[in-house]
Amino acid sequence: MLPWQSGGLKIGYIRSDVINRDYPEYRDADNELQFQNRKWLQEAKKLEKQIRKREREQEELSLIFSEERRIEIQAEITSKRKELQKFQNDTWYSDNSSYIKRRREVMEPIDARVNDAIWKVAEERDLDMVFDTIAGNVVYVKPALDITEDVLEELKR
Repeated sequence: MLPWQSGGLKIGYIRSDVINRDYPEYRDADNELQFQNRKWLQEAKKLEKQIRKREREQEELSLIFSEERRIEIQAEITSKRKELQKFQNDTWYSDNSSYIKRRREVMEPIDARVNDAIWKVAEERDLDMVFDTIAGNVVYVKPALDITEDVLEELKR
């Protein structure tokens, strides 16, 4: 007989969205990360604006520029596009991007504290399993099994 068939399995769940919303350290870290991301976005927009400006100049003045000057401007535009692409890749899209590094620095200590609180509450309640209803595939859970508030209380200690 399996544990859940005998009624011996004790399960709890958390709602990570509530912890993220109600745990001040998480909110502060998330705000810090969003602030940094906005700065990176501004930098990317600045590069995009420079590219568009140069493209307009090239288009408007193409008839009066020499072939040599047109090639020079096109090379500048191509260079700026590569610079923008590299910036975006280094900032957001690579496996070792600035965003991922910064998120790791800011969020890992908080994630560790949340996980420690979850483990402590689960052990105190003698639970066999705890699911995250946001990250997991939970179809039905009794509200009495929600330990989110207990985890938040533990985090406040």
